Amino acid sequence: MPHPGPRVGRPARLIDLIAAEDDRTRALRKELDRLQTELAKLQKTAASAELAQVQSQIDRLGLYAGLADVTGSGVVVEMRDSPLRRSPTGDPNDLVIHQQDIQAVVNALWAGGAEAMSINGERLTSDSAVRCVGNTLLLHGSVYAPPYRISAIGDPGALSAILASDPLVERFRVFVEDVHLGFTIRQAGSLTVPAFQGVVTATSARATT
Repeated sequence: MPHPGPRVGRPARLIDLIAAEDDRTRALRKELDRLQTELAKLQKTAASAELAQVQSQIDRLGLYAGLADVTGSGVVVEMRDSPLRRSPTGDPNDLVIHQQDIQAVVNALWAGGAEAMSINGERLTSDSAVRCVGNTLLLHGSVYAPPYRISAIGDPGALSAILASDPLVERFRVFVEDVHLGFTIRQAGSLTVPAFQGVVTATSARATT
């Protein structure tokens, strides 16, 4: 496989993290807001049957909006810096996992049908942004050091297949071979991706009449 050139400083060609999921998540959260308002009214009137039905809908939507734990089969991807002290390419930046490497894997997993995802136990949402500071990862205000473990719930075969065929992940694999970066994919029969623990912020607003 031909070498793809320098890893750092190339023009960004990645879509925004979870961009494909953004509209769906906004709609889910809008529906959650409506249901929670309805739930509050029902609690005042003590309409137990309707109350249980609305609460069930809230629990179901919260699962998909990142506000509840999700358990199921999927894959775990581990990404590690190289153990080498000197890079064969001459560029020491090639020895560490970069923001674009993580984004390439995450975007591929969403494209492959992942239902929920976390990095080192931190749930990803439509507001998430992966940023690297030196050789550490900044996510939701917390700093994580490698190795990075990406847990994705979905069909294990489909997720493994997309990681084997995605062009940006394939580009990353060249450096995995050349500079001995750590990159492993493990299928799992049961994973739990935790609920998002941060503050959910609105991304848009519209006046009502």
